[in-house]
Amino acid sequence: MNPRLARYAPWPFVGIAAVLVVLILLTPVLISNGPPGPSVLTQASLTVDRVAGVSVTHFYVRALGSTVRYDGIWVGATTNFAWDGQSAINWSAVHFSTFWNASDVVVLSFASSSNPIALNITAYYTSPSGSAFYVGRLAFYVTAAPSGSGEVLYAASGTSGVVVASSTTVDNSSLPMVIVLSAASVQGVIP
Repeated sequence: MNPRLARYAPWPFVGIAAVLVVLILLTPVLISNGPPGPSVLTQASLTVDRVAGVSVTHFYVRALGSTVRYDGIWVGATTNFAWDGQSAINWSAVHFSTFWNASDVVVLSFASSSNPIALNITAYYTSPSGSAFYVGRLAFYVTAAPSGSGEVLYAASGTSGVVVASSTTVDNSSLPMVIVLSAASVQGVIP
C-alpha cells in the first residue's frame, strides 16, 4: 500500500470495515422471517419441576427456543413398573398406558403424583426448510434423601443421546431440571 495512504486507511481498519460491510449485506439472508429450520432452537426438551414436600411432579415438553410451535407432541406414561431409582430399568418390559398429546402447540404440560413414572416422549417439528423428530424415554422416582432431610429425584434415560443426572436434590437450586431430547435419525415412534 502507498505509505501516504497508510496513515488515512491503516490495513486493520480496512479489514474490519470490509467485514462489517459483508455482515450488513448478509444479515437479511441470515435472519429469516419464517419459522426456523430444524436446529438448536427447535430442539425439544423436557423440563422437570417439583417442590420439596409436595407430592406432585410437573413436566413440560417444549423447545429450547421458547417460541417454536410443534406440529405434534405425544407423551406416553406408565407407573406400572418396579424401579427404586438406583437399579437398572428393563425398558423392553415398560409398557405405556396413559397418553397426553397435542397438535400445533408451543408446550405440552402435565403433572403426576405417581412414583415412579416413566415417560415416552415424541415431538415433531416441521418448517419449509425441513422437519425433525425429537424423542426420549425417561423414568423418575422421588424418595426421602439418605440423610433424612429433604427429597431426592432419581432419573434414568432409555434413549441414546439423552443424558440425565442420576440423582438430584429436590430444592430450588437444582430444580427445575431441563433434559434435552434426542433428535431421531429416523421418524420416531408416535404412540
